[in-house]
Amino acid sequence: MKHFFKFTILASVVTALIFGLSAFTAKKSANVDRYQITLMSKSSDGANETWTWSLVNPNPGSGDNETLQDVSHLSLPLTPQAEAALVSAEYSYDGINWTSNPIAVDRDPAIKQCTATDVLKFDKGTTGSEPLYYRVTFSDEFEANSWATCYIKTGGGRNGCNLYYFTGVGTPKLD
Repeated sequence: MKHFFKFTILASVVTALIFGLSAFTAKKSANVDRYQITLMSKSSDGANETWTWSLVNPNPGSGDNETLQDVSHLSLPLTPQAEAALVSAEYSYDGINWTSNPIAVDRDPAIKQCTATDVLKFDKGTTGSEPLYYRVTFSDEFEANSWATCYIKTGGGRNGCNLYYFTGVGTPKLD
């Protein structure tokens, strides 16, 4: 009886460990964490500060087999100070020729299931693995925030909208 009791306790402990450790096994992500958003430059001319990012889809496809769908658009939440200092927003397919983007900061109906926060929406996205550049100019200087957030909306709705962390606009710079 004593051996049966020890065996039962041992079997229970082993079973509990297996179930407990299975919670730590690697789960596949929604793939969105592999889009590459890079702060290309942050420059000031004394009156304005301009931030430029590139967005790249390194593995374009349908979203199956570890591929990533094209980005439909990018939405940036801004702090109230950054929103008040917003001068212009632009996008570019080559990083040289820039097109104005509306600078309205409002709710993005396409990502309403993800956030109720007002965002600066860039209604242009990626095509294949070609980079897309985004540029924002402010009338004030800001610190870089390594954990700024944005929302990526993918084409076709397969991955929906996704919260993404990148180096973005933080708090106002103190002199």
